[in-house]
Amino acid sequence: TTTTTTTTTTGAARAVSARRGTSTVATGTGGCARVRRGSGRGRRVGRVTTTTTTTCASSSSVDGKTAIVVGGGVGGLGVASRLAKSGFEVTVLEKNSDVGGRCRSETFAGGGEGYRFDTGPSLMLLPERYREQFTSVGEKMEDYLDIERVDPAYRAHFGDHTTLDLLYDIVEMRKQLDDIEEGAGGRYIDWLGRARASLDYGVAAFIERDANSILDFVDLSRVGPLALAVNPLDLLLPQFNQMAKYFKDERLRALFSYQELYVGLSPYNAPGVFSLLAATELTDGVWYPKGGFTKVRESLNALCEKMGAIVRTDSEVAEIVTEEVPGLGEQKGGTHTGRKVTGVRLKSGEVLSADVVVANPDLPCVWDQMLDSVGEPGKKESEKLDKAEYSCSVLEFNWCLKKEIPGLLHHNVFLSSDYKGSWDRPATPADFASPKQHNFYCHNPVYTDKTCAPEGGSSIMVLLPICNLREQEEICKKRGVPVPTETEMVEAGRQAILRRFKEAGHGDLSEIMVHESVTVPSEWREKFNLKHGAVFGLSHGLLQLAAFRPPVRTGIKQLDSPVVDGLHFVGASTRPGNGVPLVLMGVKVVHEAIMKEQTA
Repeated sequence: TTTTTTTTTTGAARAVSARRGTSTVATGTGGCARVRRGSGRGRRVGRVTTTTTTTCASSSSVDGKTAIVVGGGVGGLGVASRLAKSGFEVTVLEKNSDVGGRCRSETFAGGGEGYRFDTGPSLMLLPERYREQFTSVGEKMEDYLDIERVDPAYRAHFGDHTTLDLLYDIVEMRKQLDDIEEGAGGRYIDWLGRARASLDYGVAAFIERDANSILDFVDLSRVGPLALAVNPLDLLLPQFNQMAKYFKDERLRALFSYQELYVGLSPYNAPGVFSLLAATELTDGVWYPKGGFTKVRESLNALCEKMGAIVRTDSEVAEIVTEEVPGLGEQKGGTHTGRKVTGVRLKSGEVLSADVVVANPDLPCVWDQMLDSVGEPGKKESEKLDKAEYSCSVLEFNWCLKKEIPGLLHHNVFLSSDYKGSWDRPATPADFASPKQHNFYCHNPVYTDKTCAPEGGSSIMVLLPICNLREQEEICKKRGVPVPTETEMVEAGRQAILRRFKEAGHGDLSEIMVHESVTVPSEWREKFNLKHGAVFGLSHGLLQLAAFRPPVRTGIKQLDSPVVDGLHFVGASTRPGNGVPLVLMGVKVVHEAIMKEQTA
């Protein structure tokens, strides 16, 4: 039996939580902490001044083992609750004052009181994946979260100022499309069936199962059902090729490929398999958590604590601590570093020990900032990730309006009449000049939920994709122009959006705006540890998917990522990719890997 106690003097608070309830810890005469388990919930805490790590004999294969989760985003909270339920003593360390990462709802002082915005995720897709997170630990999502389907799913606002609603009713949707292009309705049904097959078989082959070798791509047990259901070329070639095969009208091509906005790609570099994004919206539906996405954050946090994890906010991790184990590298082979994790060191200087560390911050930032102890392999991985492809950044405008906008549904996407050119990400104010149109997403939750704004008003959130910070520097250098300030980009972007709303017949929104809050690329980078301010993390091109997505596991030593025993990753830039449901699917895979590793 061993006991390690670390005490700091930053306050008088003391919080200890057991795996399945509240614990009190007392140090006996023999020096071993005695844990008396109660039936209450774990508690969310801010600064914790006393941390006790205890390892005692137990009947469970992981009982007494400790896990630290760095970052309390969706992935961090998700894996923490699963590990706590499995018997680990779990501590979540979040650098910000609250958990959830980008998954949050916010209100703004100074004129924005009474208006609520979902400033991160705003579409709930694949609700069964949310539900699975709760059932995995013996709980029901319905006891924590109330959701409803948004109908219609979207309204598309085209560059010629016509609109089209994405309907779940196949017959009505077919009629709409035939009115635009003869025969398009039938081709839509064909395309949707194949896109749904991409979703069903693709998830089973490469998302629910981890990929650990380049040979997975030719493993018939994985790819056979998918290849039989969908032409492999349709999956691998750019989505533009697929769209051109089904639709002639550029508005329809744009309609079924704009989802690339959410993964930081375009129809010209996104593989056709990404049709699955549209398939889930049109078949499973688009859903809304009543009360906004803060309810998702709060529910995952409550679930985590009920399982007994300690959640510490304002606790920034400076380093993931590792140590060399003689002979381990030779024993494991491949790209194993011969090291294992031993815990973390906080920015305050406090050191916490752990058997397992799960890193939830953006994976490239973890290698940049927290893994110096890995040495040369870690440095090379950081350099490799610096050269990787990243998604776009965004200017996020949150507008408090005195009136509702009748022409907007809950979810809206504005699509340019310049189908190809609109996917070039703006890098300077000149890229927003009139008469250019841009693709952007508009969230208008008052259409579904009147509680998000004062009576008669609306809370409008606009996501305007722009270059990430690295891209912007490269483009400006190539053009021979200085890198603009973020203030200049905000002003130009704002005017472009307001111009588009006015041209589309929605009036001058500036006249009914009572407050504005804007999030710029540097804020995405600093607050949420997103490298280059790329809001969707690493891009999702073919060479950054499945076995090629970090941690890379192809079986080719020159390509693969370093391995450290006990270190795991969750989040948007690791596998399987960006978006709450994908992150939660990745959480499941990582939890299974940890249990296999720790019970071997």
